[in-house]
Amino acid sequence: MRYTKSIIPAVIGVIMLFITAGFVKADNNEPSTVSDLRYQISKELVDVFKSPLSIYYQEKNLDGEAFVTITVMPNGKIQVESVLGDNYTLNSMLEKKISTKNLWTDTKFAGYDFTYHVVLNQKDSKQN
Repeated sequence: MRYTKSIIPAVIGVIMLFITAGFVKADNNEPSTVSDLRYQISKELVDVFKSPLSIYYQEKNLDGEAFVTITVMPNGKIQVESVLGDNYTLNSMLEKKISTKNLWTDTKFAGYDFTYHVVLNQKDSKQN
């Protein structure tokens, strides 16, 4: 009888351990390849642009194109390396919006650069 009472909690403990390990493995969002990381960063950038613009700018013209280069630092921090385009206001807005995200990844991706082409046309996004 004593043996049965000690086995039941042990079996329940082992079952809970496997269930918990399954949940932890399912929540792992770390990219495994450079391509996965590129896709994950692009999803983060789209989320950044969906949020409303802050009123930092006197000039309201944010139309144009820009090339945003993002770099993975040796400590795993993902940061904006450069924003190149003809519209200075757009460049400034892009850099500030992207920098608001606190993005980190595995240090195995250190030194990788990702360049994204951003096109913003406010006329097409306005509805009458």
